[in-house]
Amino acid sequence: MDEFSLHDPCVLADKRTGMYYLYNANYGQYASSDFGNGRCVVMYSSPDLVHFSEPVNVFDGNTVADTAWYDNSDSPWAPEVHEWRGKYWMFVTMHAKRHDGARPANGPAWYRDRNLDARRGMVVAVSEMPQGPFHVMHENMPVTPVDSMALDGTLAVDASGKPWMVFAHEWVQIFDGSMEAIQLDPEDLSVAVSDPCHLWFASEGGWHIADGDAPVGGWRGNFATDIAKHVLSPEISGYVTDGPWVMSTPSGALVCLWTSYSKGEYILTQAISETGAMTGPWKQLAPINYDDAGHAMVFQTFEGDLLLIMHTNMTRKDSQGRPLVSHGIVYEVSLGEDGFTLGRHRSDIDGLKEAS
Repeated sequence: MDEFSLHDPCVLADKRTGMYYLYNANYGQYASSDFGNGRCVVMYSSPDLVHFSEPVNVFDGNTVADTAWYDNSDSPWAPEVHEWRGKYWMFVTMHAKRHDGARPANGPAWYRDRNLDARRGMVVAVSEMPQGPFHVMHENMPVTPVDSMALDGTLAVDASGKPWMVFAHEWVQIFDGSMEAIQLDPEDLSVAVSDPCHLWFASEGGWHIADGDAPVGGWRGNFATDIAKHVLSPEISGYVTDGPWVMSTPSGALVCLWTSYSKGEYILTQAISETGAMTGPWKQLAPINYDDAGHAMVFQTFEGDLLLIMHTNMTRKDSQGRPLVSHGIVYEVSLGEDGFTLGRHRSDIDGLKEAS
C-alpha cells in the first residue's frame, strides 16, 4: 500500500470472493489510455491487505453520453463501493463544466461576489461484480440537487433499515460547508426519494472555538455580526465538510466520521445521532486525529477486526516546499456508544513507519 498514492481510499471486504478491493480516484498518476488518461476510478485487489494487484480501470470518466449532465473535465472523486441486495454500487463525485457554474449561495457578502467554474454532484454506478466495470444508472441528472455543489456521498442505513446518501454540500458554494442526507430508493440506490435534509454546518465543530475562528455552535448562517466581521476576511477560505462515513452503535445510535480543517491542516472528527434517525438531531463529538489525515472509512476484516483507512498529507510539504505524497494509513478502531476510538496504527498493513 505504501508503494502507490492514495487519496480518499475505500476498501470493500467482499465475502463472496474472499478478497479486499481498494478503490481510488485516478488523479493523473495513471495517464495512459487504459486509465482514461487520468479520468477514471482504479481498483486494486488483495487477499491480505498487504499484497495488491496492479490497478484496473473500473469506471472510466471519459465514456460520457452527450445527454449526461456531467463531463470528463476532472477525474471522478472519492469513489466508494457498497454491496447492497446482491449488487455493487459505486457512489462517486462527478464534475460538469458543460453547464454554467454554480453561484455562491451563502457566506459573507464579499464571498458571494464570485463565480464557480464548474458544478459537482453525486452519481451512482452499479456492477454485478466488485471488479466492475461500473455503469452509471441515470446520466441525465445527479442524485444530489443539480444546483448544489455536492461531493463525497456515502451510503448510510438508518435504524429502520432505510438507505440514505449522506453527502457534503461544499463550502465553495455556501462558505460554511454543510452535511446533508437524502433518502434513496432501496431497489435502486441511484434514485433519490426525498429532498435533502440538513444535518450540520462545518463551523459547529467544537475545535473552532479554541482555534478562534467560529463562536459556540457555529455561525448558523449569520455572517453580519460584529464577531463575523472581525474574524472573517477575504484572506481566509470557508469551513469544510468532507468525507462522511456512517455506522450504527450497538444501541442503534448513528455515528458519522467526517473531516474538516484546524489551523490549516486536515482534522478527523465525528458526530452522533443518539436517536438513530438520519435527520438527527446530531451532536458534535471530539476530534480523533490531528495528523493532517482524513476522509476516513471503516471496514471489517475477514478475521473480524474493525479497521479505519484514510489518507495522509492533505496539506503538508517537504523541506523544499513540495507537497508530500498522500498515502493510505490504517488504524484499528472501535465503535461504542461514545463514538469511534482510534487504536493501534497498523504499519504492518500500510507500510508507514510513523503515524504522524
